[in-house]
Amino acid sequence: VIWTRMLILIFGSTTFAISTVLTAFMAGLALGSFTFGRLIDRRGKPFMTYGLLELGIGAYALLAPTLFDSLVPLYREVWLRFEPSFFAFSLLRFALLSAILIVPTFLMGGTLPVLSRYCVRRADLVGCDAGTLYATNTFGAVLGTFFTGFVLLSTLGLRTTTLLAAATNLTLGLAVVLLSRATRETSAASAQPAPASPSVPQPSTINHQPSTIFVVLFCFAASGFAAMAYEVAWTRTLSLLLGSSTYAFTTMLTTFLIGLSVGSFVFARLATSARFQGVGMLAYLQLAIGILAFLTTFLFAKLPYTYTVLFKRWGAHANETALMALNFAIAGVIMLPATLFLGGMFPVVVRICATNVVRVGKFVGDAYSINTVGAILGSFCAGWLLIPTLGILKTLFLCVAINLILALVVGLVARDLTLGMKGVLCVMTPVLLYLVPHAGPDWNALLMTSGMYKYASEIEDYSRDAFYKYTEGDYDLLYYKEGITATVTLAKEKARDNIWLATNGKIDASSHADMPTQVLSGEIPLLLMDNPQDALVVGLASGVTVGSVLQHPVKSLTAVEIEPAIAVACTYFGHVNFRPWEDPRFKLVANDARNYLLVTPQQFDIIISEPSNPWMTGASSLFTQEFFKLGRSRLKPNGLFTQWLQLYGMAPPNVQALLRTFLSVFPHVLIFETIEQTDLILIGSERELTIDAARIADRMKAPKVQASLARVQVADVFQLLTYFKIGTKELVTYAGQGLLNTDDNELIELQAPKNLHANTRAANDRLLAAATAGILPYLRNYGQTDAERAAFLAKLAEANLAKAKGPEAARLAKASLAIRENPEARKVLATPVEPADPANDE
Repeated sequence: VIWTRMLILIFGSTTFAISTVLTAFMAGLALGSFTFGRLIDRRGKPFMTYGLLELGIGAYALLAPTLFDSLVPLYREVWLRFEPSFFAFSLLRFALLSAILIVPTFLMGGTLPVLSRYCVRRADLVGCDAGTLYATNTFGAVLGTFFTGFVLLSTLGLRTTTLLAAATNLTLGLAVVLLSRATRETSAASAQPAPASPSVPQPSTINHQPSTIFVVLFCFAASGFAAMAYEVAWTRTLSLLLGSSTYAFTTMLTTFLIGLSVGSFVFARLATSARFQGVGMLAYLQLAIGILAFLTTFLFAKLPYTYTVLFKRWGAHANETALMALNFAIAGVIMLPATLFLGGMFPVVVRICATNVVRVGKFVGDAYSINTVGAILGSFCAGWLLIPTLGILKTLFLCVAINLILALVVGLVARDLTLGMKGVLCVMTPVLLYLVPHAGPDWNALLMTSGMYKYASEIEDYSRDAFYKYTEGDYDLLYYKEGITATVTLAKEKARDNIWLATNGKIDASSHADMPTQVLSGEIPLLLMDNPQDALVVGLASGVTVGSVLQHPVKSLTAVEIEPAIAVACTYFGHVNFRPWEDPRFKLVANDARNYLLVTPQQFDIIISEPSNPWMTGASSLFTQEFFKLGRSRLKPNGLFTQWLQLYGMAPPNVQALLRTFLSVFPHVLIFETIEQTDLILIGSERELTIDAARIADRMKAPKVQASLARVQVADVFQLLTYFKIGTKELVTYAGQGLLNTDDNELIELQAPKNLHANTRAANDRLLAAATAGILPYLRNYGQTDAERAAFLAKLAEANLAKAKGPEAARLAKASLAIRENPEARKVLATPVEPADPANDE
């Protein structure tokens, strides 16, 4: 878990990059299991060997952070040389990852066969003992995943958690080595054979045909393929229901591992009975896996409403424990039925194959390694090929079909199944294979991507009919794609001309409520800077920001978007985004933005970062100090870095921490509030930032800029400047001292999800409003004479008054009167202000 989080910061969080990390990791496990399974049978002293393996893993864990950091310059060089060739670059990236992960994963892979060699004492108990070891090992992974995700990372951070894990390995390894030296080590080599029974044949003495063993191992590999494909597809489904926070992913992985652990433990105990030891048992397991996985797909359409009902009933709105329990319950309903039987595969397979207790290391190592190879293929194919081409539901149907076919194939070679039972399998399997695609449920895209993990608190009081009207009845689906990295939904409201774009159920862009942020994120930095030439935008979304930038005379604009499906969805916003894909200055890069900035040598005048929310895994790495430093390193001298930031769903201390983090990299910052109590635009630079009113007004005369700003009803410089919120001096005081958001502590990624359903917008806005001194300290060149300056400030005061920004209007009116008496400023001061109604759209 920790190493994956570290490595994706270097190699990127694209699906292909993550798949490469997982492939390299699991390949090491498979190779280690295969190799040590054979070595330990010949070498002996498995307990001592296990201790040495743990010592090696712990020693490497201590070096891992330093080794990972050393990869950065090498990775950058590889990218610069081979990036135009996708195949060559991908191959070299895999080589780099393999080189860095092969040692620890090779050692990790050896632990199970080595321990099995030590613990298994009787041939008739090999399935029980090896299965119990596997269950115990998997349960350790459950504890590690749970406590790392929910406790350790938030209290210790990445590097300290790594040190703790290393210390655990070293302590365990040292204890085992010392214990082994202090005692006379015995193992299965000196174990006694099982007591014979004249009435019950011992399965250990059954010599299966090589062809049967081949079928069993092939089944186990294919089962590993299906298991990982299930895990990927279930995770994609549950991310629509539980969200994309680190806690949601921890919940999913923990639940999946619980199923494997419990299933392995149960069937390890059952493996002592002759009825559960034959090849036929594998057929029953595969049949159960396929049927249960298929049946759970009928629950998908019911879960969004169920989630909302339980969300209210359990009080999850303000109770972290209740929300965690709800997420585990939803994940358990989907994952546990089939994973219990997936977990049962290992002890049954080992019991069938391990006919000689002296060679148990080889049998366990072979079984584990071949299953891992299948898992590698399943993970890669599901994420990279099956889901993008078939979709989540059909990928699950394909996995169900694999299990059903495996049940038939294994059943036909099983000597312990009667001819009648084989006949039943021959009839049942084709029938089920037909029913899966024809009688299976439909996938309701609007319902499944309704984002209840985010919006449940807003509609928890809705009736059933109102719920379904809200989630699907009020919209027409325009575009839907289960992409490589995310599920993208595009819909149009029936009641008004508004198109919205959602990623994994969270609305990230629209042609109505989000327009001020989308337009002004591109317009304000371009108007503030003198003659910008090259710009970079992080996140394409609706394309409105990109289109805004291209209304200015820049030479080039690069947009980095991690999900290719977004590029298609963007075309539906052509009526509001000026169709940027038709502009020759525009270049779209399909990559993780952080990874792109890490490797590209290009420098930019302006970088505009508009990722999704900072509580989301992946996007959260685009809000850390390290990312801001990376962005600064890619700016030309006096360049501007623009960062979108939300005020909703984050407690004031979280917002302050992000502002502190931004200030730690960019000492000069101006903030504009584009949507009241909702969105901020942070503009940072290493140079002092001021607002040149005359230059802005002059640039706003350009017809293209006028047309761009007209989309958000900004007609002049006065209306534009009403969006100003706070400047550097006051911001430093407001942000205060405290923790920064870093790659190591992941402060916002771990804290922000806890406030996802809290109403924090008003509090955040109120604190910022109380801290600001207004725009005046940063306003320059707004008149040549006193009369012009007084008139300008009076008009700006009137514009603020029109937007119900009373305190700022009063500040400007008083400043105008201090320069020169005028009736316009007097009128502003005499006018009562009605509070603005903040936008409800997020």
